[in-house]
Amino acid sequence: MMTRISEVIRGWLGWCPHVWDPARQLPILNNTPADASHGQGKGIPARTSPMRQYRDQLFLWAIFFTMVSLPLIAIFIAADLTRFILGLGTITGFVVFLFFGRWLWHSLGMLGKGVTIKTGQKEYILTFIIAGAIPLSVVLLISAMLFLIPLAGALAFPAFATGFAFIPWYVFIMVLWWEEKTGSRVMFDKETSSFTAVRGPADVHR
Repeated sequence: MMTRISEVIRGWLGWCPHVWDPARQLPILNNTPADASHGQGKGIPARTSPMRQYRDQLFLWAIFFTMVSLPLIAIFIAADLTRFILGLGTITGFVVFLFFGRWLWHSLGMLGKGVTIKTGQKEYILTFIIAGAIPLSVVLLISAMLFLIPLAGALAFPAFATGFAFIPWYVFIMVLWWEEKTGSRVMFDKETSSFTAVRGPADVHR
């Protein structure tokens, strides 16, 4: 009798009350029904895409500066004077990074606590310089070298400036070290000009 009734209902409405359609069931996330169109298989969320990971951006910048500086390095190391000035520029760039690294490490610690730093990359570096994070004696020494080095020849200043091309590698290594130590990932969103941190590789790749 029930089978007959089901057939009649199916004939009228096109469905049967005893037939379950699994395709219409929505997934449950945290006890809340979710739209099936937002389920798995959509890849990495936009806010955690690889190119928004700050270390990936640094890696690309480091490669770019290296590729640009390699032909210049080949020229500068051919002569004793420019080779010396190139080495002097490399040491000076590393010294500048030592002070910037302290500033950066403190900022990474703030990100790890959930703080969002809203500033562009260029503005952040400019703030570092204006804030006087580099001792005045170091600033005066670098200023004196910038004034005197061009007197050594036309290639002297380019050789000195090329030594600074390695700084993105220093920053990349520091950010990578901090991420491995804390289990977080530093994100930079160019649209909002803000730095944030997400916890763990699982949060980045889910």
